[in-house]
Amino acid sequence: MNKQSEIQQALEALQGTDAQARADAINTFVEHHYLAVVPQLLELLPTVDPGTRFLIVKALGKLIHEDSVPLLLQALRWNDIWTRAAATQALINIGTAQAITGLVDALRDENKAVRRAAAKAIGKIGVDEHSQYKSDILKGLSFALLDVDDGVRRFAAEALGRVNAETMVAELRAVLDDHNAEVRLAAFRALAKIDSPEARAAVRQWVKQ
Repeated sequence: MNKQSEIQQALEALQGTDAQARADAINTFVEHHYLAVVPQLLELLPTVDPGTRFLIVKALGKLIHEDSVPLLLQALRWNDIWTRAAATQALINIGTAQAITGLVDALRDENKAVRRAAAKAIGKIGVDEHSQYKSDILKGLSFALLDVDDGVRRFAAEALGRVNAETMVAELRAVLDDHNAEVRLAAFRALAKIDSPEARAAVRQWVKQ
């Protein structure tokens, strides 16, 4: 069977009710990097069973398409931990301004798992030094450093190191006194990555203490 025939067969299976056939179809689209199917996957996503939903979200992380971002940001808030993880990775892979803006908003979500995922994703995506969104990203991560959840604070500190947040040295220095050891270590590593004179001074002082 040639590529076109495989894709046509997969498109038919996608509209059916057989879960295994749908799973095989989704794998076929990924294997052939068939971007034209993305609108159909997005249309199906809110209506299918949890297993198929996970496979679609995972596929959207490989079939990179800007139109996927709004639904992936919704998937970040779903109850299924595996789907949330797949949505996080998909948003990291897409990494567009729309994805970053949505992730910054998610730093204030009421669900700590969503806030953790957002902080982690922002750190993995990174940001260009001259990006117009860097100021908003730093504000969001600064807010996350004060989160009640240890995991959110840790991922926020790690993200600040990865985006080379030289203007956030004072905030990271304060986190060196956090009650949680993993958060303190994340702040220390972030300051070491930033490596500005102020960051180096904060690192030296913390090591002495």
